[in-house]
Amino acid sequence: MEKQTIQAGFNFLFQDNNEKIIHGAAKRLHISRMQTDYDDFIQEGYLAFVQAYARYPASVEDHPQKFRVFAYQAVYWRLLDLLRQTSRLAEKIQFDQESINAQIQSTNDLAFESVYNDQLFQELYHCCTHAEQNFLIDCYVLHLKNGEIADKHHVSRQCVSNLRRSVGNKALACISKNRR
Repeated sequence: MEKQTIQAGFNFLFQDNNEKIIHGAAKRLHISRMQTDYDDFIQEGYLAFVQAYARYPASVEDHPQKFRVFAYQAVYWRLLDLLRQTSRLAEKIQFDQESINAQIQSTNDLAFESVYNDQLFQELYHCCTHAEQNFLIDCYVLHLKNGEIADKHHVSRQCVSNLRRSVGNKALACISKNRR
């Protein structure tokens, strides 16, 4: 496109409230001002309007109303393409996140199996109370911190510290029993 044509397209855009064409197309596609990328869509609409001005086969000054219909359709299609592209990208990101979560879950399952198959862990697990067993799983399999364990089980951090101490004492007893 020539620089003069582009400038004429922008001049026409800002005459006679022609900006309403862009905002009308955005409204028809339910692009609201509350969206974070609203301004980006409007800017793309401006560019699509100018491109339509350059591509219009007849003289814009002779048929301004027909051009407005032509420009509206061009802006609408461009914004629709951008929405579809954004949607596809969001779906791809969501799919990637789901596959990462599945891999993490798989890794956590393998970690749980390796820890649970450990002989000391099994002995310690079977001689603990239910609360201590939950602590063992949260601490050594899921690698949660004291605060996270307390939040998960709705208990105080002091309670989690007491569980840690009692499990530690039982672990020492299991180790000393195995050495005999």
